[in-house]
Amino acid sequence: MDKVVILFSTYNNERTIEPCLRSCMGQNYKDLHIVIADDGSNDRTVETIRMLSAGSSVPVTILELPHGERGVARVRAVEEAKHLGAEYIFVLDSDMILAEHLIQQSIDFFDDHQDIGALVIPEEAYSEADNFFSKVKVFERNVINNAGETLGKRSIEAARFWRMSAYESTGGFNTEQIAFEEIQPTLRYIESGGVIRRAVFTRVYHDEKQVYLHDVLRKKAYYFSVMDRTMSSEKGGLRKALERWYFFRPVLYTWGNLKNYICHPLLTVGMLWMYVCLTVIGVAAVLKGGTRHSGDLAKADKA
Repeated sequence: MDKVVILFSTYNNERTIEPCLRSCMGQNYKDLHIVIADDGSNDRTVETIRMLSAGSSVPVTILELPHGERGVARVRAVEEAKHLGAEYIFVLDSDMILAEHLIQQSIDFFDDHQDIGALVIPEEAYSEADNFFSKVKVFERNVINNAGETLGKRSIEAARFWRMSAYESTGGFNTEQIAFEEIQPTLRYIESGGVIRRAVFTRVYHDEKQVYLHDVLRKKAYYFSVMDRTMSSEKGGLRKALERWYFFRPVLYTWGNLKNYICHPLLTVGMLWMYVCLTVIGVAAVLKGGTRHSGDLAKADKA
């Protein structure tokens, strides 16, 4: 039986970690290991993980790291998975819940499709909050995930379930990339001729929690401010970013989603307004980054 390692990072996730970890430990796959890289949490996240894993039949490894960037924690978790002899890795977020039998069904799919190197696991967003923009964020996430088995050329979905050999062929996560780093191995693998599919036979449930528009804008403003580090370190990085910009995503214009817009006009307006605001912030960040790089070049020329 092939060894599968579920890995994810945490940072002050004591509220969401329990359902996530329980769903991982409840999988019916025999050769399973869980690796959690804690990014310097100062709440009860690590204590909660220890308590839940104490009685688990699935081994759990906790890597307690100093607080840094998510990408660094993920790379450390992948390194630990390699040390454990993982033949497959499944990269999660700590606010996700696995569907029953997800691991076994995915391995069965890999066994039946030897040409496939990785799977995008569809996300079903939900939130217990009932404020308007929490509903908008859930609606938007589900619109983006309303696609078929084949990954589109301008998809923004990151493969999460990888054959280890396929993942390593991409170069993996880049610790220097802070923004939009999650999708880069997926893009590199597809560009190299690799095959990735969406695992339409299963899903993960993604807790969007309570969110307001200013929360989304503040979070994305930070990512946009460091996006140039990702674009400059990837071949054709700017082109890739522009091709996948909010209004250029083909999944938004599928017949299924057009019907969703008709059925939920207020949520659609909220999603479009969020995209407009994010576009303004993103363009400003890109222009600022270009100005900064021009200044750096001028200083270098004078030196």
